[in-house]
Amino acid sequence: MTKGEGSSVTTLHIEELHGELHPSIGLYQDGHYDEAVRKASQRFINRIRKRAGRLDLDGTAVIENSFSSKNPLLELNNRKTPKERNEHNGFRHLGVGLALGLRNILTHEDYYGLTATTALEWMAFISAMHRRLDEARQVAAEQHGNNGADG
Repeated sequence: MTKGEGSSVTTLHIEELHGELHPSIGLYQDGHYDEAVRKASQRFINRIRKRAGRLDLDGTAVIENSFSSKNPLLELNNRKTPKERNEHNGFRHLGVGLALGLRNILTHEDYYGLTATTALEWMAFISAMHRRLDEARQVAAEQHGNNGADG
């Protein structure tokens, strides 16, 4: 992929993925693609649990609760403009999709059949989600009256 004439192509090296994926890299390099992506996606969800202080929740519940549109525990921005609200809500939806469409399937299937390419693509996506999560800030507990739920 190039941006235009004279631009160079950048190669993504697996070692450059977010540090949270490092436990998955060895699995990937050993050909355990399903397990590498499962572990990477689980670490993303676990990281949200810790950052939000909601170890009692998992999967979609912790993501929905932590990045609620009304009373989030974590936020990417001030959520004041349509662009900021779209970004915040979009991240939540991407996280929910990751939990439902990837982590849950890989956790409950003996073999899903990811290839080296598809596994690397998912790991790059999860790495990007971690990098964005790095920028999320905790919302003070007094700012939400119902522990982060939308209700």
